[in-house]
Amino acid sequence: MKEALKTKDKSRLNVLRGILTETTSLEKESKGIKTDKQLYKLLQKRKTASSNAVREFQAANRGDLTAKENEQIDILQGYLDGFATTTADEVVGAIQTTIHEFQTEGVTPKRDKVRAKLFRPGGAFEDKILDEALVAKTINRMVHEVAPSKP
Repeated sequence: MKEALKTKDKSRLNVLRGILTETTSLEKESKGIKTDKQLYKLLQKRKTASSNAVREFQAANRGDLTAKENEQIDILQGYLDGFATTTADEVVGAIQTTIHEFQTEGVTPKRDKVRAKLFRPGGAFEDKILDEALVAKTINRMVHEVAPSKP
């Protein structure tokens, strides 16, 4: 924030002030940001909101507002890119390990149980920054490969 103040980068200042306001509000609700994953999700949420605003501004032929929102999206994406995220290979490896653990116990792996084990406290994905849609698709595919559903 100091750097944005020094360089008088209004767009970056607006983004940072918005993030600060939202985190302060969450702290008052006792849902404060305590992990990188929570901050990452907050930044993603703000980016999605800006993307939705861009579509609305484009529909209303508001090029000036569209440009401002696109600039905010670029700033938010820059912050998001600074986080270490779980790779697709790491996701596949963790899911394979979890499915193997179920099979070793003599239990047929089910999507919901695999997901629950991965995201529970102490699980492979606890507090990991990852693409949850990719996780869901990968779990579905891999569980189906080892235990195809019956027609």
